[in-house]
Amino acid sequence: MNLRTTEISLDELQRRLCAWEKQYAVTSAEFERRYFNGEMGDDAAVMQWIRDYSSYKVLLKSLDQAKAVGA
Repeated sequence: MNLRTTEISLDELQRRLCAWEKQYAVTSAEFERRYFNGEMGDDAAVMQWIRDYSSYKVLLKSLDQAKAVGA
C-alpha cells in the first residue's frame, strides 16, 4: 500500500470512527478499553467498530513509519 492510499484509507476510517463515536457518545479509545473489559457486548456494530479502530491504528502506525523513512 502506498502512502497516498494509506492516507485515503485513514480518512475513510476516521469518518467511520466519528460516526461510531457520535452514535455511542464515546471516543474510540474509550470504546476499545470498554470492549476489552467485556463491557460492550459483541453485536455486529460493536464488532465492526473494533475492526475499524484496529485498522485505523495499524494504518496510522504504517503511515507514521513511512513518513519517518521518507516514503
